[in-house]
Amino acid sequence: SYGFGSAGKEKFQIPADAELQYEVKLKSFEKAKESWEMNTDEKLEQSSIVKERGTQYFKEGKYKRAALQYKKIVSWLEHESGLSDEEDIKAKSLRLAAHLNLAMCHLKLKEYSQALDNCNKALELDSNNEKGLFRRGEAHLAVNDFELARGDFQKVIQLYPSNKAAKVQLVTCQQKIREQHEKEKKMYANMFQRLADKDLKSSATLHTSHTEDAEMKDEQNGVEDKSEIDTEA
Repeated sequence: SYGFGSAGKEKFQIPADAELQYEVKLKSFEKAKESWEMNTDEKLEQSSIVKERGTQYFKEGKYKRAALQYKKIVSWLEHESGLSDEEDIKAKSLRLAAHLNLAMCHLKLKEYSQALDNCNKALELDSNNEKGLFRRGEAHLAVNDFELARGDFQKVIQLYPSNKAAKVQLVTCQQKIREQHEKEKKMYANMFQRLADKDLKSSATLHTSHTEDAEMKDEQNGVEDKSEIDTEA
C-alpha cells in the first residue's frame, strides 16, 4: 500500500512493480504507563482504546495481536478494587467484552482450552451471556465433548430462541452423539466377542488337556496290568 504498483514513479526513477525499501525516522514517542502507574480513570480509558484496537486487529485476521490487546484489559481491571458503582459497571462491561473476544480469538487459533477458560470467566460475570454460552459450546464441540456442547447450545436456545446458529450446532451435536454411541456399541460388541472366543479357546484347550491326561492314565494302567500278569505268570 506504500508502493507505486504497476504505474511506478518516474519522478523517483522507480519502475513498475519494483520492490522498495523505506527508511523511517522516529521523531517522537510517548512511553505507555505501567499498570501500577495508572489510576482507575486511566485504566478504564486505556481499556476502551485497546478494545477498539483489538477489534480492528481481529477484523484484519490478526488474532494473536488482537488477543494481546484484550489481555491488557484483563490485566488492568481484573483485580481493580475500590470502584464506584459507575466505574464498576464500566469495568465489568470491559472485562466481559475482553473475555468474550479472547475466547473468539482462541477459537480462531484452535486454542480450545484457552477459549474454554475465557468463556468460563465471561460466564462468571454474566451467567446467561449468549456469546459466552455459544462460544463455550463451540469449544466443547471442537474437542469432542459433545454432551457438554449440547448442554450449552440447548441453554442458548432456551434463553435466546431466535439464535439459528445454536440450533444448527445442536443438530450437529446430536448427530455426533449418535455416531459416538454407535461406535461404542460396535467396540463393546467386538470386545465381548473376543472375550467369548478367548473363553471358548481356553475351554477347548482345557478339555484337550483332560483327554490327554485320561489317555495317559489308561496307558499307565495298561502297563501296570501287564506287569501284574507277568509277575503272576
